[in-house]
Amino acid sequence: MWHYIVMGMGWIIKTIYELVQNYGVAIIIFTILIKSVLLPLNIKSQKAMRKQQKIQPIMAELQQKYANDQAKLQQEMSKLYKENNVSMTGGCLPILIQMPILIALYQAIRRPLTYMFNVPYKDVPADVIEKVDSLKNAMLEKFPDIVGSLRDMDATALLDQSQIQLSDWAHRIFGSGHEWYINFNFLGLDLSQTPWSAFNYLSDIGNHLSVVMLLIIPVLTLITSIVQNKVSMHMSGQDKNKSNDQAAAMSRAMIWMMPAMSVYFTLILPAGLGVYWIISSLIQIVQQIILYYYFEKKGEDLVVKVPEHKQHQHRKKGKKR
Repeated sequence: MWHYIVMGMGWIIKTIYELVQNYGVAIIIFTILIKSVLLPLNIKSQKAMRKQQKIQPIMAELQQKYANDQAKLQQEMSKLYKENNVSMTGGCLPILIQMPILIALYQAIRRPLTYMFNVPYKDVPADVIEKVDSLKNAMLEKFPDIVGSLRDMDATALLDQSQIQLSDWAHRIFGSGHEWYINFNFLGLDLSQTPWSAFNYLSDIGNHLSVVMLLIIPVLTLITSIVQNKVSMHMSGQDKNKSNDQAAAMSRAMIWMMPAMSVYFTLILPAGLGVYWIISSLIQIVQQIILYYYFEKKGEDLVVKVPEHKQHQHRKKGKKR
């Protein structure tokens, strides 16, 4: 099942690539398509977070009233959630869905020959092994420094771990007309490399500027991730919650934890994944802002409903007065 999901993503990227003839542009368009498909879920998530924000005052009252009776507090809070059709996990769904998308996309980016051109990396046919061996031998003859430690890998290992390099080799030896060629040049960046590899070329930056410039990707990833988290917290009202409860503390920790994770992964993984992460964050920021003002204007649909027994209590208090 997982294999077919990754194959589907690879097919979409390949189809877009055939239209635009640029890997970076294909990743950007792919990201826009994914975010468009997930938009209904984001709308539902944003609405859930807005409702959570509106029931905060009632929750605070319940926490104060039943501070010494946790069982009763949980019971009353459950009634409040049910009455307002609020799920505490509703706002987390986009994040939970994004993770398998990222994992599948990583597989598709890591093995572009398999998932874009149907070149197997398991049970590899003899003709494919012969093609990889001849490609490696040609590289060892013309560009031995570029091959580096990959000279010790056999054809099967290269197909399993270094398909991006094989595509780059095909371009160097046979030009852009080779069936494995992918145009990884994007705005002067060499997306066939990982940003981490840039540290190997800092001393020779003049000859490897396109690789060193990849360090821009984790920097932009950090900035867009922080902005996205701050916008999300502001739109949901979590930045105004100064309490020390577990949920609030976790939300504040997420501002830095998720960006730190994104920087780490975009440093060590193929640069195309970083492009996806950056564009995804930018689109998410725009969507959050638009949805925030949409729900602000449509506030009547987000009226908080107080559980019935609580309404009766308010009526009784009114009669006594």
